[in-house]
Amino acid sequence: MTKQEIAEIIESKGNEYGFKMRDMGVAWTSEQTSESYIRIELFKETDYDKSNWEDRRVAINLKVTGCICRMGDRRGAEELQKITEEIARGTKMVAELEKIDLSYIETF
Repeated sequence: MTKQEIAEIIESKGNEYGFKMRDMGVAWTSEQTSESYIRIELFKETDYDKSNWEDRRVAINLKVTGCICRMGDRRGAEELQKITEEIARGTKMVAELEKIDLSYIETF
């Protein structure tokens, strides 16, 4: 895959599950607001075995993770339902992205 194809996949999956994704350089992350309960991150990791420094080619793998970014407070049933739905959407997105080999070669 190319870096652009990966960006399109990440943005598409974010839209599908209701998360705005941003490329922060070293990682892709879901946009956080004061209402966010889950954060999705895709960290760029160098695959040294597949990289060729002499040819100036670096293999990059993206590691997909998610975390609960806000807890606490007492909530009613309606708010708790909204929170669990957001976490469920994020969990499904992380699981789908984990199944895809999100890797590319970057030249420098």
